[in-house]
Amino acid sequence: MDYSPDLEIVDGVTFELRPRRRTPTRKGWVCLRKNRAFSNRYISLASEFAGCQMVEVGVDQGGSTSFFTKLLAPRKLVAFELSDQPVPRLTDFLAIHDPEARVEINWGVDQSDRVAVPRILDRAFGEEKLDLVIDDASHYLEPSIATFEMLFPRLRNDGLYILEDWSNDHLLERGLRSSLEADPEGSSVKKFSSLVSGDQQTKTPMSVLICKLVIAAGYHPDWISEIRVTDGFCEVRRGPGEIPPDTPLTEYIGTLGGWVFEGRES
Repeated sequence: MDYSPDLEIVDGVTFELRPRRRTPTRKGWVCLRKNRAFSNRYISLASEFAGCQMVEVGVDQGGSTSFFTKLLAPRKLVAFELSDQPVPRLTDFLAIHDPEARVEINWGVDQSDRVAVPRILDRAFGEEKLDLVIDDASHYLEPSIATFEMLFPRLRNDGLYILEDWSNDHLLERGLRSSLEADPEGSSVKKFSSLVSGDQQTKTPMSVLICKLVIAAGYHPDWISEIRVTDGFCEVRRGPGEIPPDTPLTEYIGTLGGWVFEGRES
């Protein structure tokens, strides 16, 4: 069967949607590692966040950074990437499409670094509030919580915090279970055994964060005014209430909210 690329053209640049690949199929295209549902959602938000001040956590090969640069034309985009190796295809893209250097990539910065991340943001934005934050980095629970605690209070009222791929662990489990049922004596047994044994950086799925944010929207609606959750995509709207810097997630959910998860995160 011939491959039919899924393309999105933004301001003259052709983005090829290839969620599971790192390179485009044709020279001159940009590989965007997002599915159609994700890209369509960002396109629907483009008018609201055009010219925004934003933070992107997790750069990978730079397709998303390139996409946001063209789609949103941000006034300032600060990105963080754990790898300390700059990606030439991204730096080359920005040299052409971002001559005013509105996009700043910070290579070799851990998303949970509570010293480096705030320092970089203070330098880049000063006292100005953020409009948009996108976390598409580790997809591990604890680093994602640390990033949320640092960045969410910096959003303006009605600003948006987006968590991508929060359901990955559950999709993996479902896929492995299906493979196990189809081939109970095959290689999938070993894969599933590795999954359930906790052979990962964290034993607790990132979906716990999504559940806590749902509770937070009930306990602190002045902090979180709205949550929109779809398959692997979670949007958290900032409320008008004042949130002290680095407020721990436990303060968002209260004592009863903490009880809901007590003894379940191991």
